[in-house]
Amino acid sequence: MWRGYMATCSFTITVNDTELPAISCPNNISVPNDNNLCSAVVSYMTPVGTDNCPGQNTVQTAGLASGAAFPVGVTTNTFKVTDASGNMATCSFTVTVTDAQAPQITCPSPIVKSNDPGLCSALVTYTAPVGTDNCPGANTIQTAGQVSNTYFPVGVTTNTFKVTDASGNMLLVALRSP
Repeated sequence: MWRGYMATCSFTITVNDTELPAISCPNNISVPNDNNLCSAVVSYMTPVGTDNCPGQNTVQTAGLASGAAFPVGVTTNTFKVTDASGNMATCSFTVTVTDAQAPQITCPSPIVKSNDPGLCSALVTYTAPVGTDNCPGANTIQTAGQVSNTYFPVGVTTNTFKVTDASGNMLLVALRSP
């Protein structure tokens, strides 16, 4: 009987995916606010990552989705793609919404009053105007004239009020009292 001798060997070959996936974001976006809002609806092409091997997944990790109302200011949108081997790549872009809308203010109608008896002036009371804006933070100040419930001299006094919004937009109005 013949006996054959035999020997065998085996080994493994491991190929690791070390190539990072790729992702490209849109350019930065700048837009004015939507009328009477402190935001703007902004749409953009949502980035989708690619990879040399199938199985990549792209998620947004910061910012707002395309078609959302972005607030006045700068919002950074960040996207991350992860491949099946755990390799990652990210990209970011900003959406800047500028408050391009001036604040509003309405002054009372002109006030005409006779002098108080025995005085060369009249006590005048009025409701001071208060400005409004599409964004919070409007500030109204009186820049000329006299405050309400004080004695105004005979003649014309011009009361001027200025409203400034949080973005620095300004509106100046004047109320004349003959």
